Amino acid sequence: MCWAVPSVVTKIEGGIAWVDPGDGVERPAILGIEESELQPGDLVMVHAGVIIAKVDLSTLRESMEMWKQMARELAASTGEDPEAAAKMIEEEMWRVLKIVEETKAGKRRAVRELA
Repeated sequence: MCWAVPSVVTKIEGGIAWVDPGDGVERPAILGIEESELQPGDLVMVHAGVIIAKVDLSTLRESMEMWKQMARELAASTGEDPEAAAKMIEEEMWRVLKIVEETKAGKRRAVRELA
C-alpha cells in the first residue's frame, strides 16, 4: 500500500514545488501534475517526494453523497445500521472539508489534522 501525505504548497520554482506537511518545515516536491494547476496555498497529496494530486474542495463536496451511499450499502450488507454509517461518513467529510478550507485560508498547520 502507498501512503500520500497531505501538504500545502508554499512556492513553486523551476518545476519544483516547496510543500509544508503541517510541521512548518518546507520540503521540495517534484510536480507530478501540471504546474499550471498549482499555486501557493493549494492543498496537495505528496507521495515519495512527488505531488500526485491536488485536493479540490468542490470535488470533495460532490463526492460526499457517493461515499455516504457506499457506507449505507456496506453497513446493510453486514447487518449494521446504514444511516449511522452514512452519518459517520458525513461527519468525517465535513471535518476534512473544514481542514481544507482552513488550509486554503493560510492556516498551514491545519493540514496535520488530516494524518
